[in-house]
Amino acid sequence: MDFYGINVKQDVTAEGTPDLGTSSNPFGEMHGEATSAQWGDLAEKYNCRDICEEGTVMCVSEDEEFQVEPCNIDLDPSYVGVRSTKPGFIMNNQEENGEVVGLVGLVSVKILGPVNKKDFIVPTVKGCARAGKPEEIAHKIGVVTETNLDEEVKLVKCIIR
Repeated sequence: MDFYGINVKQDVTAEGTPDLGTSSNPFGEMHGEATSAQWGDLAEKYNCRDICEEGTVMCVSEDEEFQVEPCNIDLDPSYVGVRSTKPGFIMNNQEENGEVVGLVGLVSVKILGPVNKKDFIVPTVKGCARAGKPEEIAHKIGVVTETNLDEEVKLVKCIIR
């Protein structure tokens, strides 16, 4: 197919949707206007020593070699975001040894302890968040969108900011 004077090989999926390029041979830069995304959060890739599970709450790393690490301090003020597996948009995607960290939007978050819909959450230990107390509002990282009263660590959908 001729694409503004460039010969582009066009593959068509079973659904009839054209694909430009492949994962091993990407199309390159595309300039256009996006009107939607398949998933719900804006994320960025940061280098991290460890591979983290979905929903891990990430903070700035104390190690000079790495940018982020799982939070391990209650109310850590260096909160960055939450390990995302289905971002709508990834910035800094070429980062090697990077973890995709959701910065804003709807993501699954590792929550320690019970939470109710509309609770705000704060970072805590073990790469988790917990329900915040009114006096901790300055440490708010997001809001819970579903109730889960399980005491153990679990993934809960939250809107983070």
